[in-house]
Amino acid sequence: MESRTKTVLITGCTGFTGVYLNEHLESKGFKVFGLSNSTQTSDTIFSCDLTQQEQVQAIVSQISPDYIIHLAAISFVQHPIIVDFYKVNVVGTQHLLQAASQLEKPVQKIILASSATVYGNQEGSEYHEGMLPNPVNHYGISKLAMEQVGKMYWEKLPILIVRPFNYTAPGQESYFVIPKIAQAFKTRAPQLELGNLDVFREYNSIRYVVEIYEKLLLSSAQSEVVNLCSGKMHALTEILQLFEKASGYSPKIKINPAFVRPNEIKYLCGSTQKLGTLISLPDNNHIEAIIHDFL
Repeated sequence: MESRTKTVLITGCTGFTGVYLNEHLESKGFKVFGLSNSTQTSDTIFSCDLTQQEQVQAIVSQISPDYIIHLAAISFVQHPIIVDFYKVNVVGTQHLLQAASQLEKPVQKIILASSATVYGNQEGSEYHEGMLPNPVNHYGISKLAMEQVGKMYWEKLPILIVRPFNYTAPGQESYFVIPKIAQAFKTRAPQLELGNLDVFREYNSIRYVVEIYEKLLLSSAQSEVVNLCSGKMHALTEILQLFEKASGYSPKIKINPAFVRPNEIKYLCGSTQKLGTLISLPDNNHIEAIIHDFL
C-alpha cells in the first residue's frame, strides 16, 4: 500500500509544531487527522480533552489511524498550575496509548514527543541518550514520566520516543525566546527584557524537525528513545548579534530577574549519533535562514 493512502493522527494538531507537521505530511500525500483542545473543529480535526479517557477512546477508535504522532502537552516551563503537567503530559498519554492498543487494525507506528529537558544539567555540553535523566522542573519531570508510560506499552505497540531540542519558526508563541527577540527587532523596540543570557541552546528550524518526524515515522525504529536534534549549539548572545546584523538595529538589552529561571540549564545540545543511524539527517537547518524568516 502506498504511503499516500496512509492516515496519521496528530495530537496537538493546532499547536505550533502541529500546524507545520500537518502541512508537511499532507504535502507528502498522507491523510492527516488531528486532536486539539480547541473548540474549532472540522472533518479532520476533533476537539478532545486528553484527560478524559472515554473521549479519547471514542475518537481514536473512529479515526483508526495507521500512524500516531503525539505532540499535545503542557509545554511552557513556567505554566502556573503544576498538576496540569501531570494530568495532560502523563495521564493524557496513558489514555492515548490505551486507546491505540485496543484498535482492531494495529497502528504501524506511534511517535511520542518527549523533551530534551529530561536531561537537566549534565556534565559536558552534548547530551546523548545513554545519560541518566536529571530533569530540574515539572515540565521535564512530567515528560520523563511520560516516557516511562510509553515504555510500559513497548511490547504491545510500535512506539518510538523522541526528545526534541529547541526549535523555532514564525508562529511560535511569543513567550519563547526567539519570537520574543524577533518581535523587538521587527518593531524596533527601544528595550528588550530577557532572562539569563549565559545559556547555550540548539535553535533548529521547524522544517528540519518535521522532516525528521516524517522520516522516523516511516523508519523501522521502535522501542527506542532518540534525540531529535542537530548538534548545533548557539549562545543567546550570538543570536542577538545575528538579529542585529540582519536587521541593522539594536535595542537596549535589560536583564529582568523575573525572567531568570531557577535551576537554569546552561547547555542544551544533543548528540545526533543515534539519530543518524536511524535516518539520514536533512540539510535544511541554518540559523541565518531561521532569523530571515522571522524578520
